[in-house]
Amino acid sequence: MPIKNGDFVLVDYVLKIADNNEVFDVTIEDQAKAANVYHPDEIYEPKLVVVGQGWMIKGIDEALIDTEEGAEKDLEIPPSKAFGEREGSKVQIISAKELTKQGITPRPGERIEIAGQLATIRSVGSGRVTIDYNHPLAGKTLITKIYLRKIVSDPIERIRELIHRRIRNVNKEKFMISNLGPVISVEMPEEAFTLEDIQFAKKGIAKEIGRYMPDVATVQFVESFTLKQQEKPVPKKEENAEQAEAKETPAAEETPEAAADSPTDTAESKGRAKRKAQQQ
Repeated sequence: MPIKNGDFVLVDYVLKIADNNEVFDVTIEDQAKAANVYHPDEIYEPKLVVVGQGWMIKGIDEALIDTEEGAEKDLEIPPSKAFGEREGSKVQIISAKELTKQGITPRPGERIEIAGQLATIRSVGSGRVTIDYNHPLAGKTLITKIYLRKIVSDPIERIRELIHRRIRNVNKEKFMISNLGPVISVEMPEEAFTLEDIQFAKKGIAKEIGRYMPDVATVQFVESFTLKQQEKPVPKKEENAEQAEAKETPAAEETPEAAADSPTDTAESKGRAKRKAQQQ
């Protein structure tokens, strides 16, 4: 089924700068190692994209439309559909003292945040700092290869992928989702309870579930602590066929003849007769 706007898809990709073929973003571990950009702390796996929602640069987002699951595409993406053209008005010169007051030591090439905006320090000299608010890749043409791994259509899988998008270092299969309807319940695994910024993550997850599943009114996050493991009942020892048959078959009653013929009974009778004669 061809992809359309609003579909949930899992995508792998390799993004390069066309000028020098440098890889700057990749989701596949072996390709990251081959390009010498591998980071041990990074999680390499397909990325969730809700098509048409601006989760990826425009060139990739548009390329996903009408693509089939399992397809691969090679693209060249112009700046207008990547990180935009460079704008001279976004380059400013400010006093170095202004940055030091904010606890920032200006260093060329460093990415900083000023008044909620990200910027790159281009140069430092004579008490002045050149600040560039353009994206570092503004004006660059990109080349990319994308791999459409999966179209996610099941509602529970969609919720699980939205959770994993914000809580990536916990196995997504450990989140138990139930009560699909106006109220959705998400049971959290214990390793997620104390993660840094977990409350912000849960708030973001709830908002996204509400956005992409309009019928949902409430998202509940359940935290249960296991104090001790329940003991499993010990299974009864199985009996062999002969033991079972012996229990089910009643013992035969002894006949008088059988009792008379018993060696033990005969010896005991003779002993009692002998003791009685001696007493007399």
